[in-house]
Amino acid sequence: MRRLRNLLEVVTAFLAAAVACLSVMMPVDFARVSGSSALHQYLMVVNVPRADTAGAVSAVVAVVMAVSFGDTRLTWIAASVTGVALLANFLLSRAFDTDVSLATANYIDSIFGGVLLGLVGAAVLRRWVPGAAFMLGAIASVVFGDLTELPSTDSTYTGLGSDSPPLWSIVAVVVLILVSTRWHRRRRVEVVLDRDAPFGSVVAAAIISGSTLLAAEWFAGHKVGVFPATLAVLATVLIAVLSAFILTGRDGSIVLIGVAFAAASSAIVAVPLPNWVLPILFLAVAAGLWTGDRWRYPLAAIGLVGALAIFAALAPDSDGRQWVPVIGALALAAIAGFGFGAAPPRLIQNRVVGIAVLFVPSVVLAIRGANDSLVGYSRLWYRSPGAEHEPFAGWTALAITLGCALGLLWLRAVRPAVPGRMDSARAQRDSREEDQ
Repeated sequence: MRRLRNLLEVVTAFLAAAVACLSVMMPVDFARVSGSSALHQYLMVVNVPRADTAGAVSAVVAVVMAVSFGDTRLTWIAASVTGVALLANFLLSRAFDTDVSLATANYIDSIFGGVLLGLVGAAVLRRWVPGAAFMLGAIASVVFGDLTELPSTDSTYTGLGSDSPPLWSIVAVVVLILVSTRWHRRRRVEVVLDRDAPFGSVVAAAIISGSTLLAAEWFAGHKVGVFPATLAVLATVLIAVLSAFILTGRDGSIVLIGVAFAAASSAIVAVPLPNWVLPILFLAVAAGLWTGDRWRYPLAAIGLVGALAIFAALAPDSDGRQWVPVIGALALAAIAGFGFGAAPPRLIQNRVVGIAVLFVPSVVLAIRGANDSLVGYSRLWYRSPGAEHEPFAGWTALAITLGCALGLLWLRAVRPAVPGRMDSARAQRDSREEDQ
């Protein structure tokens, strides 16, 4: 029975993280968006980055609250309620066929997805195996969601689908969480937090999410050029460094790596992709996560992100060169896993902060959507195979990466290393389980 319970927790952690991240990142029901008027399409795409930002902040608030209360029973109960609400929103948003409800449903979808991510993270990240499954599900779904191609009759690859997460996955998550809630009904976990204010994670997430979005929207409203790009890069780096120093110890390393990666991944040529790439992308994320966990070297992670940005700037167009997006997508997936494996925060809530950073569109994404004055890959948000290659986006991402690398060096110079992982003896001492 114990083995079955452990297996269930691993599956729940993986699938819940995947569904939660896709709920935040993916606009609801692409078919209705593409069939709407131009005005409603514009309003929908304009609100997607804002909904993503709301989901990012919601995730961090949820995990901080759950860790602060320190009661696993309440955490699983809250996750059950959130999962049911997410399912209800999925069904109701398709029952009301109006353009007005679509944007609202997208906000609700992102917020509930963020809350679910934070609650499940608080419940499983204390243990290594379910924690690793949670991180794998979250990072892989972020990669798949980001690489989703603009659906069309000529598309060879559509990521996880144009209407993600699919209904069956949400139902499965709700059932699994309800079972986990039943099994944890007698377990209570009391967590002793550090002396630092636990809401420092919320402050950091709010600063970096809100400020990054404002910078991206400001840049989207200006003509692409060196001067506005310089201002946007400086603002992005300063925001990232400030947020990194708000977090405890060296936990801010994941923020700096995440900001740099978000910029580089937005610049990369990654579509069109053949269908057979999907399982290899998943394996690339898993291999990167495992390698990073074995070789804890954050500077190597941000160096790889810099190489990704250079590839984005120098790679040719994908026209007639299918190897370009395939290499770009595989490199993106592997580096995403390695970055999060190489710099795991010591505190549970700060791991969720690192994931939340990937939700917020960067100024590089604003460069990709500059022709439409949008923060998005295309007029309908998704990556478009027909979009022109933007070397300037790659160089901008490289500048952001270099700034984040300097911030990482500064952080490591002034903040002493704290020995031990989150699942080490210190974490076990700070987390006491009592079966009642």
